[in-house]
Amino acid sequence: MRRSFPMHPSCLTTAIVEYVSQEDASPPLSRKKRPPPFPPIAKQPKKKAKVVSASSWATEPTPDWLLKLVEGEEDEPKRIIEKELSATDVNHNHNRLSMPCSKIIDLEFLSIAEQGLIEVDEGKKHKTGVNARLVVKFVDSDDLKKFSVNLRRWKMPKEKGSPTFIYNLVTGWNKVVEGCGLGENDKIRLWSYHSDGELCFALVLETPAPLSHPLLLPPPSDSEDANPEEMSSALVIYDKSSDDLRST
Repeated sequence: MRRSFPMHPSCLTTAIVEYVSQEDASPPLSRKKRPPPFPPIAKQPKKKAKVVSASSWATEPTPDWLLKLVEGEEDEPKRIIEKELSATDVNHNHNRLSMPCSKIIDLEFLSIAEQGLIEVDEGKKHKTGVNARLVVKFVDSDDLKKFSVNLRRWKMPKEKGSPTFIYNLVTGWNKVVEGCGLGENDKIRLWSYHSDGELCFALVLETPAPLSHPLLLPPPSDSEDANPEEMSSALVIYDKSSDDLRST
């Protein structure tokens, strides 16, 4: 014969708690996860910040000789580009100094009128550009050589993305290469300034002046002891340099 014993209230509470706990522990109903609205973007590696040396050309003061050259002018010289000359820069068939806009330090080196001419000229097949004067200074000489050049800008389209723009010094650039003995890998620094409203460029070469070049030879000597043959050769070279200087 079985006897039933009444359950103590504390036992009943424990049973209810255990029952509820077991329900809470049951796994939730499975739900389908919604796909994200866009595919996850892969994290790009962080680019290291470019460290600019304190001795960089962009932070160096404008040289005194250039400040004297623009003394009295309203505009200060602007840094254009520092580069090593490529094979194309010194190739006679190309006759141009290439200056990509992405490499130019100060793009606001043109006057408003000059900028307008460059932009209108950009869409023409036969460009006229902006005439300018170029002075060249060697690192070991205080003499300045003067040349006439022409500035133009070329628009280079791409298959994808925005086009690139390149400034070029043309027309008289071959005379600069020949007159200064420029070669591939020569390092140059180029400034821009205005003199009496005319666009000018100052080209600094970090190479010694080529003394053997006709443009840089001194005038012939009038000494009576000079060899007639040497005097004759010197006269020819001196006359040629004068013609070249007048034509630049």
